[in-house]
Amino acid sequence: MISLHFTTRLPGFTLEADCDLPGDGFTAVLGPSSCGKSTLTGSIADLVKPASGTISVNGRVFRSDDPCIDLPVESRGIGFVFQSHRLFPHLTVRKNLLFGRRLGGRRTAVDQERLIEVLGIAHLLSRGPDTLSGGESQRVALGRGILAAETLLIMDEPLASLDSERKAELLGYFERIPEITGIPVLYITHAADEAERLAKTVLTMKDGRIADIRDESAVVHMTVRPVRGAEADTDVKAFMDFLASEKVKPPLRKFGIE
Repeated sequence: MISLHFTTRLPGFTLEADCDLPGDGFTAVLGPSSCGKSTLTGSIADLVKPASGTISVNGRVFRSDDPCIDLPVESRGIGFVFQSHRLFPHLTVRKNLLFGRRLGGRRTAVDQERLIEVLGIAHLLSRGPDTLSGGESQRVALGRGILAAETLLIMDEPLASLDSERKAELLGYFERIPEITGIPVLYITHAADEAERLAKTVLTMKDGRIADIRDESAVVHMTVRPVRGAEADTDVKAFMDFLASEKVKPPLRKFGIE
């Protein structure tokens, strides 16, 4: 179970989450820009700091007021897949795949070779990111996110920059994530058709509130109360700032990545 009971305050925006979501499969977070989707997932990942409350995933506590627990992003075992693929241009596909797991020392939830086979990227392993198509890049980014994920995978608009043909192709890969990983996925999207196809639970957000909640197995409760102002979409920037920070020590070559 993904247990979210916290308050996050940003300049001009307050989010109060109170919900328990399934601990497996896809949960889609659907809604327009600036409705709180990225603040919700950023708070879970420690990319945005909640003011108070508790966050846990399948019994692993990320944040708690009593006892006081606040795991940093690199200790939460979360994999990320963003709209921008964010592959490291100086690393081959293989080394991009290895980066997340080696950096965090994580026990990945999936066998690497099986994942490479499922994603159909074995022939790309020695290539650089600048030689890949948009669809190929997103498959590699998906693989890296899955290999970095021990407890949870967060996918933030992963298909938004692709054409309809590439989207249809990648949705087929996405559908297999729960089968090959066994970990829950939070999937942010504006696209209702993606949410309908992938998710067992769909949270629809509008103007900082939950407009609709559907779940195939249980009732899910969640409240989000906005204050005037726009949401700060900080998740991608915060994650990339973390990668560039002093926390990412020692150098990559210690992990066999040059």
